[in-house]
Amino acid sequence: MRFCYYLHSSRGLAPLVLLATLASPGLHADSSVALGTQGALARVGQTQDALKNGTAASFGSPVTDDRRLFKLRWRLPWLLVGGGGMGAVPFATGFTATSVGTPPGVSLLAEPVETGGLSALIPSLAIGEADKLAQAQVGVISSSVGHATIVDRYTNSPDGTPRMIGALVEGNLAGLGGQAMVGDVLDAPSFSAARIYGRPVMWFLAPDATFQPNELDLDPRTELTGMWVSGLTGALDAAAPCACDASALVWMAGWDNEGAFLDNQVVKTILYLDLNALGATAGAAQRTGVGAHPGVQVMFDAAGFRADLSGEMNFGTDGYQARYFDRLYALERVSSLGDVGKPKVDVERPASWGYSARLGAGFAEMITAFVEARDQFPMDPLRGANSGQLTVGASTFLFFFGGAVTASQTGITDYLQPNLLGPGFVVTGEGRVALVANVLHLVGRAWRAHLPAGDSPDDFIVSDGTTLGVEVNLDFL
Repeated sequence: MRFCYYLHSSRGLAPLVLLATLASPGLHADSSVALGTQGALARVGQTQDALKNGTAASFGSPVTDDRRLFKLRWRLPWLLVGGGGMGAVPFATGFTATSVGTPPGVSLLAEPVETGGLSALIPSLAIGEADKLAQAQVGVISSSVGHATIVDRYTNSPDGTPRMIGALVEGNLAGLGGQAMVGDVLDAPSFSAARIYGRPVMWFLAPDATFQPNELDLDPRTELTGMWVSGLTGALDAAAPCACDASALVWMAGWDNEGAFLDNQVVKTILYLDLNALGATAGAAQRTGVGAHPGVQVMFDAAGFRADLSGEMNFGTDGYQARYFDRLYALERVSSLGDVGKPKVDVERPASWGYSARLGAGFAEMITAFVEARDQFPMDPLRGANSGQLTVGASTFLFFFGGAVTASQTGITDYLQPNLLGPGFVVTGEGRVALVANVLHLVGRAWRAHLPAGDSPDDFIVSDGTTLGVEVNLDFL
């Protein structure tokens, strides 16, 4: 269970502008470049979580290690917020004020609920581990599919939305594996995805090894014959809201291939290439687009020290958007973040290219640190703006301390008027420290945003603030 008490302070705010910005959450590196600087503050506030607990059942703080066989988490659906109120707190977007009496200057906010008022009772239950022999998630779910070029950290219940009952199953053998997920079992057409993959060389040269347990490396033939992995991924929203008379069908399909030149418990070196397509049956951007994602993954793990390095480029034609089904899709399918009232299917998807890179390191699972960078650029600068994002974070087993800072800037590739640290610049930070074992946590958050207020790079309004919270966390593992 989690209970948060937040104190808030802010200065230099333009309440009406900020409220409008928060009501139309914004932009990060995988959004359509057509959105420009619109809604940058709220989007970065929502995606502060580059390495947080993937189930999204917590309020967003990083964790030291989430590799556990059984996880059951549930958060209380209320926030106590002081100071400027919900409209000035990006981390409370979606929560609503209640009529419960509180001390002056403090408001009790409630998580939105579906009809019947039971959605806030839905927990996050996970059994097994991702990429291992088997995994299942029920309730609040969050996961990527394959190399995350189609489905990237999708969660069925982003912070500030009614929780849904989702389901995910995954199985991995030495030569064959698959994954399937449904965002809402009561509304399956709203989102579903599946992937099946295999190691074709193993099927022919070592067929008896195909069904051995994954990741055990018991059979030396599996390393050589398992070098090539090929998979097919599909994801769709069969009832996507749109500005047309009826709902639209939005789909993505992809063929991924990877070569594992080294793949053991100590060293991994993997190259991959995903070829994807994205299409929609209605909406302003209903044309079909295609994209390519070449990437590399490197891992070293010895003597308690582990380092992970990954990098990827992406290139897409008109109508294509990398990672269309991302962490915020459950919000954006109804109202695109950065364009009030426009469903995501109606947002233009101009041709673009981008990159992502991440470096992480840790020792004995007691201290970890990471840095992650992403950016997306329009092929035609007149049709949009880039959306760079940089995140750094660290966590330690001692006092269960963890923290992350995310900085985002749109439009820095305007060669005539570059606006680094100008309109569209947002930085958010979050940290936690355990006060009593791993049960009572002190959580702090802060942000600074430069909100556009004119046509010049010098015309912007500064919005900043801080929050401080106490969180009770009881995990059953």
